[in-house]
Amino acid sequence: MQGFKYVLGLLLLSCISSGVYAQQNPGLSLYHLNTLYFNPSAAGAGRDAYVQTHYRNQWTSYETTQDGAGNLGTSIVGLSLPLNFQHVGMGMIVMHDKTPSGVGQQVVRLQVAYHLPLANGAAFSMGMGFGMQTKSFDGRVFRVRDSNDPLAIELSGKQVSQALPDFNAGLMYTTDLLELGLGISHLNQSVYDFGNPSLKLDNELAANAHVRANLSISDQIEWSPFAQVNYYNGVVSSQVGAKVIYQRQFWMGAGYRWDDAATIMAGVSILNNRLDLAYALDLTVINSNTKSNLSHELMLRFVLPSFQTSSRFVPIKTPRFN
Repeated sequence: MQGFKYVLGLLLLSCISSGVYAQQNPGLSLYHLNTLYFNPSAAGAGRDAYVQTHYRNQWTSYETTQDGAGNLGTSIVGLSLPLNFQHVGMGMIVMHDKTPSGVGQQVVRLQVAYHLPLANGAAFSMGMGFGMQTKSFDGRVFRVRDSNDPLAIELSGKQVSQALPDFNAGLMYTTDLLELGLGISHLNQSVYDFGNPSLKLDNELAANAHVRANLSISDQIEWSPFAQVNYYNGVVSSQVGAKVIYQRQFWMGAGYRWDDAATIMAGVSILNNRLDLAYALDLTVINSNTKSNLSHELMLRFVLPSFQTSSRFVPIKTPRFN
């Protein structure tokens, strides 16, 4: 019951948060299925090693007179490995994000986490991520909207990119029924200048908090509410959702992202729950006349085979030796 109060509290916090998220990190509608991407403390959590792919096609067939046609696409590949050594886990994230305007970013990050076991099967996790983030501009398709923007003017007609170190950190508390997490990105707050000291593009701190719960309704049906709150550059944004799970294999749900879109989603687990598939469809509800209504998202996660062998000797009793 105490865990359920935490769920309601964070859901309420998410509901009263408002504002449009100035997206430094690409967001996801199926965020509750990809904690590894948002929070490095999820690296190696649980008993299973897995590989996960996630693809989001934002505002499908988006087209404007400024940017032209194209898709705002985000692809993420993640790997989580429980090392079973002093409660340590490792993970890796590879992310690629590109817009029709020629602005893109790529991230390669190694993540390490420590999972402290607590009473009653709970765990407290701490994680760090170390990697490189590349920001790129293709000025051949990028159009200057602000004549006073020195960055846009300098890069107009050019194709440039720059890779800098990028660090993040996270905390997470988990039980069989509840997951609470806090992640902070861009701890080192690197500054991009693309070879021109007069240009400065700050990689400012970004933070996110999430909650997810699994509550039993019957022997075959579970209800799982979830929420996420994001903070970047003084702006808070939030999204909430819930899904109904049948026999821990099939599920359907819905969500809402404040001042942006409503989401319907569904998923299935097959191959004895070794392969998870999920799909989400966003319907833009704010300023839908200026952008395409639909966004699509796909997630696939495969639990890797376990190569662990037991080193414990099992005694065999015989009439001769007791």
